[in-house]
Amino acid sequence: MKNNKKLLVCILLSGLLTGCTGLFDKDNTPPPAKLVNFPPEIKVQSTWNTRTGSGAGKTYVKLVPAVTDKAVFTADKNGTVTATDKSTGKKLWSTRASETISAGPGITDNLVIVSSKVGDITALNQQDGSIVWKAHASSEVLATPAASRGIVIIKTINGTLSALSADDGHTLWNYHQTEPALILRGSSAPQISDGNVVAGFANGSLSKLTLHGGNLQWKSSIAAPLGSFAIERMIDIDADPLIVDDNIYVATYQGRIAVVDLINGKPKWMHDLSSYTGMAISNDTVYITDAKSHLWAFDRETGQVRFRQTELEARNITAPVIMGNYIAVGDAEGYLHWMNKADGHFVARTRVNKSPIIAAPVVNNQILYVATTDGHLATYTIL
Repeated sequence: MKNNKKLLVCILLSGLLTGCTGLFDKDNTPPPAKLVNFPPEIKVQSTWNTRTGSGAGKTYVKLVPAVTDKAVFTADKNGTVTATDKSTGKKLWSTRASETISAGPGITDNLVIVSSKVGDITALNQQDGSIVWKAHASSEVLATPAASRGIVIIKTINGTLSALSADDGHTLWNYHQTEPALILRGSSAPQISDGNVVAGFANGSLSKLTLHGGNLQWKSSIAAPLGSFAIERMIDIDADPLIVDDNIYVATYQGRIAVVDLINGKPKWMHDLSSYTGMAISNDTVYITDAKSHLWAFDRETGQVRFRQTELEARNITAPVIMGNYIAVGDAEGYLHWMNKADGHFVARTRVNKSPIIAAPVVNNQILYVATTDGHLATYTIL
């Protein structure tokens, strides 16, 4: 690309890497595992299902819905942001924010923020969808914006972390890391906690900065590149880091899952694992989906493996979400799978439609919100 001279590697919905410009001549993707039969233990029901735009299509951008007390905000690849009534599924408003959207929506107290393939940042009013301000980043944005205390954090694919004023979008500070020449088609979202920003980068490092001023507190290497070829040396942090208490849970592609001390950046435990999707934490357990579409459960304190569910292999499942006593994931054939969070066995399954689910579902007040790549938004409850 002109603005950063990087070659992005596209992750097909099959879960394998293939070159955007023909790095591979044929598709050696393993077939998705066949769905196993099981006796359902819970009943799930869709409360409403609606169309909110064109979705992500085949662009492989994880446009995760953002949920507030009253509305669900979604974005599509063609630049449209839509607000949907949380209770009824009726459209509240729809606004064409830009030519394209590649990241978002992120939300503040009163704004909805999205980013584009060319680095355009747009902030809209949550109440009516009117555009409040526009700004421009140094390159494409694939990470969902984060916001707190009047500051919006944007992370671009060229390794730049920028703080913008939530009032008018002007730049407050920038932080930059040098990224490798070959990176995944994805990017982890920056996290804000107690006046600090934590961000993972495609070079396998994690940084902590002050929210006000952007002062670097520490930088920690989570994984080291290995191998003779660039594709073997990819260690992107594409799964969103999670901050719980004084710990940061982080995972890399072709690297490991690790727990890092929030105060000093030192690792507490690590386990070899490759992930580009994401994690969820419930009580004393960390759940993560890996690059093979296996679901792992780790003890939060020790890193000991509690279980691994392998029967969704190659189905390109999303990051897990917690829903009561269960874990839910979506897959590339439009299915939602619920598993018992104690041991990972299946308890329910339903299909939204035939379009892939690549963005992790969102659970709010025990209601699951899920968006498919064709622009459908649906809700599910456990009866």
